[in-house]
Amino acid sequence: MPMTDSLRRRYAFFSINYFVQGAIGIIYEPLNYILKDRLRLTPGQAAGFVAWMTFPLLLKPLYGVVTDFVPLGERRRKPHLILAALLSAVAFLGLASETRYRYSALLVPMMLSIFAMAFADVVCGGWLVEDGKERHETAPYQAIHIGSLYLSAVLVGAGGGWMTSHLPFSWIFGIAGLLPLGIVAVSLFVHEGRNAQPRRQTPFPLWSFLRTRQFLALSLTIILWNFYPFLGTVQFYYQSNILHLNPQWIGSLMTIGSIAGLAGSAVFWKLCRGKDVNAWVRRGPFVMAAVSMSYLFYRGPVSVTVVEALFGFSTVFFRLALLDLIARSCPVDAEATFYALFLAFFDIAMFGSNALGGKLYDFLQRSLTAQVHHDQISAMILILIGAGCTLACRWTLPIREQEKENIP
Repeated sequence: MPMTDSLRRRYAFFSINYFVQGAIGIIYEPLNYILKDRLRLTPGQAAGFVAWMTFPLLLKPLYGVVTDFVPLGERRRKPHLILAALLSAVAFLGLASETRYRYSALLVPMMLSIFAMAFADVVCGGWLVEDGKERHETAPYQAIHIGSLYLSAVLVGAGGGWMTSHLPFSWIFGIAGLLPLGIVAVSLFVHEGRNAQPRRQTPFPLWSFLRTRQFLALSLTIILWNFYPFLGTVQFYYQSNILHLNPQWIGSLMTIGSIAGLAGSAVFWKLCRGKDVNAWVRRGPFVMAAVSMSYLFYRGPVSVTVVEALFGFSTVFFRLALLDLIARSCPVDAEATFYALFLAFFDIAMFGSNALGGKLYDFLQRSLTAQVHHDQISAMILILIGAGCTLACRWTLPIREQEKENIP
């Protein structure tokens, strides 16, 4: 498809939306200091605060039902997105006016802001899928989606700490409050298109699609693809206790991974137009299983840097191919609902593998205490489990079913 002015506006629209969603992460570091130093919460109490604060993230599929089936002014996307962005701005600007922080006075605005951004994310995702299928741009849109998030992660990682050290917390909340206004502004320059109005008045597609083999197979694929028990908590302990990397180096590895992921999204965007993305999805389990096993060579500063860069690039490139398959699999009229539901399986895999990986690592440590290099053996077992799960995706991929059913 030629690069029309309408398509350029769409690219700008999705870029700004997802960049803003990621850039709001600048508030998390000052929030941690507020919980620790101002409210003097214990680690357990702070974790409880964060659990309540992020609770709205668990309800994303419900937000999809609202935007799919409850139009505002005969529109399903733009008014919902604008209202969500304004609510987030008001919540953060309210915190910017605070001089003394109290538990409830901090928790309620934070919950509102998280809810608003989660709702905006779901609305934007539904718009991305709907418009992407209409224009045959789901793959480039996904590259913009992930690329914008990784760009914001790089900038937040580089600048968030500086802001926390040099700016008053109220200023940081104020900046976070201004960011969603960018979503409001860019929304005024795009039109929803012919799919703006709901074509069904009941959420019937939800129940019919939930029972299909396509949905079950794709859900299982997402969980297996992203089940890495070594990554996360176990990886941090391994970096700190076994490899003896200092906090600055560990933080640098996160930045390197984000930059590599940004490069992966840029390469995918360059190559995906007019290509058979399903072919990349088919190769993904083999390539990612091999890349996962590169963690077996996780030994020192040079090797960990190479592995993190390789994993960051490969993960984003092949995840984008999987996300394109997900977008094309979402049924008509319920794009936001099912896109949010499928993305929820990414979170289930991440949190589940992190929790199970930690428990299994502890068990292996106790079982292998008499063995030489038991730390490396425990890590190796978790790495091989992750690679095996990823490889298993080759037999769960629902590509053939999608092509046979020709889901619009």
